[in-house]
Amino acid sequence: MLFTIKLTCDHCSANCLFLWTVVDPIKRDSSARYETDELTQVYPEPEQKPRQISSDAPSSVREIFSEAALAEAAGAYRLAGVGYRAVVEQIAKEQGANGSNLYARIASLAALGVSPNIVDAFHEARVVGNDAVHDGLAYSSDEIADIAELIDEALFVLYVQPAQRARMAAARAARRQAAKSSP
Repeated sequence: MLFTIKLTCDHCSANCLFLWTVVDPIKRDSSARYETDELTQVYPEPEQKPRQISSDAPSSVREIFSEAALAEAAGAYRLAGVGYRAVVEQIAKEQGANGSNLYARIASLAALGVSPNIVDAFHEARVVGNDAVHDGLAYSSDEIADIAELIDEALFVLYVQPAQRARMAAARAARRQAAKSSP
């Protein structure tokens, strides 16, 4: 489903237009909840296009990443830092991490087979998000971009590569099966 949303910028009072693409609504009682598939600013055309991540990542991770990337593209770096921290929190949930706080959940990923480089990257994102929300610290665009790229690299290792390998294995199996069944 596709919706258009007209919003007014609180900063400059200009009108903005977004295309909101949603997955089929989830019906609960008499209301519907929409899961965001993509949110695209169409007017005014943003100076920087928001980052995109692979569709191989879970939809819950893609949705939060899209919002953080939109904040980054708009120059809202504190908000982007908090958003990328939220992405890490969602990835930790998706990976089955446990612990009483995000630090502990990230640390527990190592026991689940996640590489130390990814664990370190997630801690970096956690610290940036915490600094933004608790101390009001605004990191530079390059620093926020680095955090986004660290997360994107982690998503590649955790979700994209395994999905690519699974697709290649399925293609080989199909080829093997077709060769065995042909006369």
